[in-house]
Amino acid sequence: MKRREFARKTCPALVLSIVGTALLESCDKTKEESVVIVPQEEKDYLDRMKSIGTPGFLLVQNKVYFNLKHATYSKLLTSVNFVNDLDNGVLLLRQSDTSLLAFDNCCPHLGSKNQWTFQSNKFKCANHGNSFGIESGQTAYCSSNSTYGNLRSFKTLLYKDLLTVDFS
Repeated sequence: MKRREFARKTCPALVLSIVGTALLESCDKTKEESVVIVPQEEKDYLDRMKSIGTPGFLLVQNKVYFNLKHATYSKLLTSVNFVNDLDNGVLLLRQSDTSLLAFDNCCPHLGSKNQWTFQSNKFKCANHGNSFGIESGQTAYCSSNSTYGNLRSFKTLLYKDLLTVDFS
């Protein structure tokens, strides 16, 4: 057999066997799609973060959601810092890496809201110099004329950089 005749007879069969196998394999394989299941907690987090606008917080019924990456609240990313949020009437305290607390920012003595400092686990109102604790029990309520006790606290939940304060 001559070279041309050999090429004419064997090349199509050779090409068909190589290409045909690849075509059959690609038709045979089912495309595997990976399904990522996102936990509800993560979905809620993403939805809330999208909804929080320029003020850095979102009020929904009795809950306020705070974006801790927002400039107003970014101090709370590190321990032993507090923010007096006058818009929502709350003192936010980062006590430790895992503990974020929320308290009524209304002074139990005479109702001042904007003169707070924090030192030695107590908030001090500069209006008359009274100090109030952050423990539970013996709560001193807003404008009760009390000069001692613990500030009213609210439930908090921290997920990533989203803080939820529940006022109910």
